[in-house]
Amino acid sequence: MDRQLFDRIDEAGTPADLRRLHAAAIRTITDPGMLSTFHDRLFCRVVALAEKALERDGWGPAPARYCWLELGSGARREQMISTDQDNALVYDSPEGAEPAVEGYFAEMARRVVGGLDDAGYPLCRGYVMAVNPRWRGTPEQWARRIQGYLDYPDWSNVRLLLIAADQRPACGDAWLGHRVRKGVVSALRDARYALWSAADHAWRVGRAALTALGRLRTGAEERQGMVDIKTGLYVPLVGSVRLWALRAGIEDPGTRQRIEVLEKSGLWSAEEARAAAEALRICLALRWKRHRDCLLADRPPDDWVDPAELPRDMEDELFRALSATRALQKRTYQYFQHLYRRG
Repeated sequence: MDRQLFDRIDEAGTPADLRRLHAAAIRTITDPGMLSTFHDRLFCRVVALAEKALERDGWGPAPARYCWLELGSGARREQMISTDQDNALVYDSPEGAEPAVEGYFAEMARRVVGGLDDAGYPLCRGYVMAVNPRWRGTPEQWARRIQGYLDYPDWSNVRLLLIAADQRPACGDAWLGHRVRKGVVSALRDARYALWSAADHAWRVGRAALTALGRLRTGAEERQGMVDIKTGLYVPLVGSVRLWALRAGIEDPGTRQRIEVLEKSGLWSAEEARAAAEALRICLALRWKRHRDCLLADRPPDDWVDPAELPRDMEDELFRALSATRALQKRTYQYFQHLYRRG
């Protein structure tokens, strides 16, 4: 059945066809890696349909090479069953043809983002999509934009830099995407204030959901006793690994891959890498289980887990992952604070 779903993607003629395939996929595909590949294939089919429609509607063929980028969890291949949009677009532009090229790709972005929405991928509430001019452009425009954020690294701009750091070519000419990603990582590697600012912000307002005394930070009212394993575990873990990876110049956006390279480079010890990798495994498994439970119960997906309702071994794993993540956050904060003060 999984193979049939993949084969039918290329046969789909409308976003409505893709929406039916998407609805079937999230219920039948039980392997996270396979579902990530399904998301990629469907994304590229939406792009192909948009390009055909543009030519049919008088826009002509694409006037330059382009690459669509996955951002966020899609770039890291860590999506859950239900995922919204996080995407960007980079395109080449022949000299003297900039206005026409921008017009074409602005329209392509509008159609692709709309097509993804119609296919079952909701719009990003933070507007991190190629329909937003901030998230599309030529490599030169991307480079100027990144430098502009670095020139004025308040928290809003640092946040944009962190979003831009997690990107992966999804379809089109991948070398364009690699060029942009290389530029972002290179620019951030020595951006000591921006890296410290991100570590400081996470330590102050985005800590793992475990206190220094080993007690859980839980929700209020109907969420009393429950832990949000996205904001209280996944986000601080992935964010900490990202900062170390940027400092090391690691271009791969995957959290697991970043951890492996950090160990191989000698920046992390084998024990530090093992603890982070194990925390990631536990976190992704718990999130996947929670989202699937919500899906099967016909409830909107969320990340709230009651440790008391978990089997004892899973409860122990959750506490171990939270403890490892809190320790990593603290070490990350101290390292980048020292790096910034050292100048």
